[in-house]
Amino acid sequence: MNISVCILTKNCEAKIKRCLELLNEFDDVVILDTGSADRTLDIIAAFPNVRVFQQNGISNFGETRNFLTSKAKHDWVLHVDSDEYVTGKFLNALHRLTLKEDTVYSILLRLVYRNQALLPFDTYSRRLYNKTKTSWSNRAVHESIIIPDGFSQQKIKQPLAHYSFDSLEQMFQKSLWYSSLFAEQFREKKRCSGFGPVWHGSIMFLKFYILKRAFLYGYNGFIVSFRQGVETVLKYAKLYEKSREQ
Repeated sequence: MNISVCILTKNCEAKIKRCLELLNEFDDVVILDTGSADRTLDIIAAFPNVRVFQQNGISNFGETRNFLTSKAKHDWVLHVDSDEYVTGKFLNALHRLTLKEDTVYSILLRLVYRNQALLPFDTYSRRLYNKTKTSWSNRAVHESIIIPDGFSQQKIKQPLAHYSFDSLEQMFQKSLWYSSLFAEQFREKKRCSGFGPVWHGSIMFLKFYILKRAFLYGYNGFIVSFRQGVETVLKYAKLYEKSREQ
């Protein structure tokens, strides 16, 4: 397939080997490592279809993804995270797809926690596009591919398996990082009252646990719903603090 796969990495030695093994039919996999201190780079070096670039950290995900995309050999690029695994069904769907330059393709991400697929947390994310026609938005967090006027979107319904976190500690470490990026991005665009964090966090928890029926998935459904609520509390609490500073 004339598609370059783009991946951001940092300290992902536990998952990057499996991620790359499943991408062996792509002739161009481009990695931007943002400061790994574990064996990530040593593992990557064993794959002949992979090229590696490096930078120190990420302050803006949109800018970073655009920089990574600029290194791709092919015009068509697919962004995959280091904790996401392509499935055989996804690859079959990709082979059958007739790519159109005026279309951005959204990929179904299926969260897997403690070896359980959690369908209530299914999300579609824009990941496949022609880099000569569009790019990523310039946002610190929650970046997405821009949809130009006249473009369409198409969903690829066969999922990628998303192993976002393996433990409670890792889960909430990510929440702390994402919430800080969110607050910095929106400090001059949004305002938040002191009650806002509790309100937004409660709504987010109930959305997943009750409305999307994550309670049917037992402990794992509860804890991931709880994490969604806590991350939302942190986002708006940090935003509130920054608003008061201003």
